[in-house]
Amino acid sequence: MQAGPVVAIIQPVFYRVPDQRPVRNSARTVVAYYELTNGSELTPCPAADEPGAQARTAAAQVTAHRLQGTLQPEAVRDAQGTLIALKFHSRDVALSSLLLLPETWNQFSRVLGPDCLAVVPNREVLFLFPRLGGNLRSFAVEVLTLYRNHPYPGSTEALEWRDNTLRAVHDFEADFVE
Repeated sequence: MQAGPVVAIIQPVFYRVPDQRPVRNSARTVVAYYELTNGSELTPCPAADEPGAQARTAAAQVTAHRLQGTLQPEAVRDAQGTLIALKFHSRDVALSSLLLLPETWNQFSRVLGPDCLAVVPNREVLFLFPRLGGNLRSFAVEVLTLYRNHPYPGSTEALEWRDNTLRAVHDFEADFVE
C-alpha cells in the first residue's frame, strides 16, 4: 500500500500524536504530522528519528506547495484602509503546512513587510500579520473565538519563521490575563 500525502498541522500539544514537534518558545503548540488517507482522512504518523522527521517535513512541504497556488487571501484593513492582516480560509487540512515553506514567508513580506507573523487559530484559518506597525491585540477576540469554537483548534500563539523553524512570539490568551 502506498503512503498518502503528509501534512503538518499546527495544533495544541494536548492532542498527543506520535510524531509531533514542539514549536520553539512554546509549551502549548506543536507541529504534528499526519498522513492523508482516502483523500481526506488523517492518520497520525508514527514517531520518527531526526532523519525521518526531516523527510516527513519535506513531504509536508510538497503537500503545501500543491495547496499554495490555490489560495487567495482576504485583505483585512483598518478604518483608514491600511492593510493590517491577510486571512486565508481553506478546508484543506494542509493549510498550516504552508508555514513550513520559507517562500510563504517571503512571498507575503512584500505586502506585510519583513518578518511577518502567523496565527493558525484552527485548521481552516491562517492569518499573516505585519510585525511592525500592526496591533496584534486588536485580533485577540477573533483569534480566541476561532480557536475555542472549532472542533479542531490550532493555536492562540503568534508564530515567526526564524532559522528554519517556527517560534512562538506572542500568546493572544495573555492579552486577557494581564
